[in-house]
Amino acid sequence: MQTRIHPAIASGVIILVLLALVLWTWGTGQAREIGGPAGLITDPAGHVYIQIQNKLLEHDDTGRFVVQHDLSELGVERVLGAIRFFSNGDMLLRRGPDPRSLRDNIRAFLRRTNDRSLTPGSPETGLYRCDLATHECVLFGPEAVDFKAAHGLFIDWRSDDVYVSDTTRHVLRKYAADGVTVGGPVAGFRFPNQIVLDEGQLLVADTNHHRIAAVDPGTDEFGAELASIDVVPPNARRAKRTWPSHLARVGDEWWVNNMRSAMNEGAIYIFDKSWHFNRQVTLPAGADPIALLPFRGEVLISDWNNDRVHRVSVAGALLGNFQSPGLDRVIAKSAEARLQFQLFAYLTVAAIIMVIGLLLIMNGRLALDDPDR
Repeated sequence: MQTRIHPAIASGVIILVLLALVLWTWGTGQAREIGGPAGLITDPAGHVYIQIQNKLLEHDDTGRFVVQHDLSELGVERVLGAIRFFSNGDMLLRRGPDPRSLRDNIRAFLRRTNDRSLTPGSPETGLYRCDLATHECVLFGPEAVDFKAAHGLFIDWRSDDVYVSDTTRHVLRKYAADGVTVGGPVAGFRFPNQIVLDEGQLLVADTNHHRIAAVDPGTDEFGAELASIDVVPPNARRAKRTWPSHLARVGDEWWVNNMRSAMNEGAIYIFDKSWHFNRQVTLPAGADPIALLPFRGEVLISDWNNDRVHRVSVAGALLGNFQSPGLDRVIAKSAEARLQFQLFAYLTVAAIIMVIGLLLIMNGRLALDDPDR
């Protein structure tokens, strides 16, 4: 005789399965959100800053750890986009919470254009120019601007002109040091990421066009294309790493981080000054490189997945990890928090499975008590 499941128990099992899926997704998602080192930044004094989550870890020009800066003290609830320094040491960053909704995330996943206004949602959000020592911040620009999503920055310390890659709107913008718009928006890009000013050209990681675009940085002809550079060598194409996101000039060479389509698990490809491919950096298993920064005759590479910053020789050989007690402390706390979310996901699902098992046992007993079922 085949035992039928009681309607109430069937409904309970379905609800519990759905609850398990929701809790598993939430717990594992929260664990993934606790990422490792991301941004690598320098200030005019030559200090190096490692951005990990909402922290900036400052190191002097020898690499010695100085202090941890908590960006929440500057009104930054979550780092969105790049952070860069002006020539006087002020920082340009985005203040406020993460305003992205599920709809925004779906649009980004579908490679749709961000349709949010540039106008800040409140007086406390948007781009601000901040003093890292005093925590004093002033609004950037007389009209205020808020990108609300990924964006790249480059500040020319000779003039303090600010160049912005407005990633999800697929345009470039240029501002004077006081935030007045002097160029753009210039279209023709697809998810532009890091931008670098070099020898009279503004180089743009034009990610979804699988290239580096060289454009005119001048105000009169801002954004006019000067060259389109192929940075996807055959070995990158075979590995499906065709999405350039970050680049850095190292001596007379260019280093480019080409990512996979999910914007993760990238690899570093090295080109000569004329953009001919030379070699690839061999990173550890599971590496997810983000930013590149030349420092003291080496190159630092942040690794989101492996919770470290790699030291790499200019020849492309791994030299070990960048040693920093400040970074070690943040990573240890991150690992602990990540483990807690993962344990929550596993334990709640295990508990729900046990309850489902008890419900099925109860259903079997009900069937024995009711011979008509």
